[in-house]
Amino acid sequence: MSAAVRRTACTLGAVAAVLLALVAFGSFAPSQADAAAATPVVRSKYFTTGATTISCPSGWSATGGGVGVDLQSSMYVARTEPVKNSAGRPVGWKGDVRQRVNGQAASGSIYVVCVP
Repeated sequence: MSAAVRRTACTLGAVAAVLLALVAFGSFAPSQADAAAATPVVRSKYFTTGATTISCPSGWSATGGGVGVDLQSSMYVARTEPVKNSAGRPVGWKGDVRQRVNGQAASGSIYVVCVP
């Protein structure tokens, strides 16, 4: 399996896990009346710079997110946390991926789950 296919599979699996957790634990439990308006959006991207951020659409809030590494045995997630605006509302996600051997920047995927 190519690295690109592994990356895509890992990202999709992580996104599915977050969405399932949101539903299972009630973090995302809209009424039927506003279900269409509150449909979450998942944004993701691949990065090779070690650290990166990803933002929700303007006016939306982040309900979760995460970071995955390319090669799990030789890399690790050094940071994964929400990005907050000046009012303290989560509006994106940031993460940092490093190589185990030397701590240099590594590559991975980042995603954020956003709601209006």
